[in-house]
Amino acid sequence: MKFPAFLLPLFCLLFATPLAAQNNHYTSASQSDAEAKRILESIRQKYDGYTTLTADFRLEMAFPNQPKEVQAGNLSRKGDLVRFKLGDQEGIINKDASYFILHGSKEVQINDLPEPGESTGMPTPQNLFSFYEGDNYVLSLQGEETVNGRKLQIIELKPVDRHASDFTKLRLQVDQQRKEIASVKAFIRDGSSYTFFLDKTRGNATLADNNFTFDKAQFPGYHVEDLRF
Repeated sequence: MKFPAFLLPLFCLLFATPLAAQNNHYTSASQSDAEAKRILESIRQKYDGYTTLTADFRLEMAFPNQPKEVQAGNLSRKGDLVRFKLGDQEGIINKDASYFILHGSKEVQINDLPEPGESTGMPTPQNLFSFYEGDNYVLSLQGEETVNGRKLQIIELKPVDRHASDFTKLRLQVDQQRKEIASVKAFIRDGSSYTFFLDKTRGNATLADNNFTFDKAQFPGYHVEDLRF
């Protein structure tokens, strides 16, 4: 199965979901748990302190009455420049446009960048380290879990705007000691879910700017479709 298009930052607005029926009604991000906010702020400060960031990750896709599917990927980030690979697909985001490369069908789609401040609130390879910023969510600390000997804090994010997308909530596993995100799980109204597992994160790696440049010559035989307005 290919990476779902609505998760791709290349077709979405730049990583607020409607709540399922619950007793709690949130109207403002100010209702967030103070400790949950403190933990995520410490993680944000660590990631923002890097000039570059690279990561190996897995995307697990679970659909009702179907076996789970997992795809491996990696990403590199340098400021606002992003490049990622996931399965047989690849994405490049730079100051000019976003490029979605389908190696299986030898196709490249070029899209406009989103307007500043626009966001779906959904984690994607592009915003995997920053989607939780801003006032889109109410945060709550849900306790701890031990995974492979690693103690992880569980933080749930529920949207202030219930009608922003198809997602009901997000659940983060975070390593408070290392100040790292371990996983992000998105729950969808139809019962499916998508989970990013961050297996290895490295800060301040050497990344050349041309790593984030699309060069048509590197993709001989690919059909390039420019969808920019």
